[in-house]
Amino acid sequence: MISENCRIDEFVETVKNKTPWEALSRAVEEANRADRMAYRSEQKADFQAYSRQLKRLIGYLRYTVTPRRPRDKAYQLYMQHWGAAQNVHLDLLTEQPVDRAMPSMH
Repeated sequence: MISENCRIDEFVETVKNKTPWEALSRAVEEANRADRMAYRSEQKADFQAYSRQLKRLIGYLRYTVTPRRPRDKAYQLYMQHWGAAQNVHLDLLTEQPVDRAMPSMH
């Protein structure tokens, strides 16, 4: 795991210079690892809380959701390092390849 201490600020410190798409990819991997560790560890609550913070960060990066709590640490770190949600969303759209293998339903 990137943050051995289950701290969102440690994770963001590691990925803050990455593109939004790279940060999103790493956050998904980290959240999956935290979820798996929650089943194997005595620190279940720590891993679960860390996973929830990562999933909120993923929502901000991927979907540009508006937070219910603007003072949420994950949201503050997101705004500090990746800027306005609208710009990040446009960056993600241009960096992610489009899969056109599925035929249209029309």
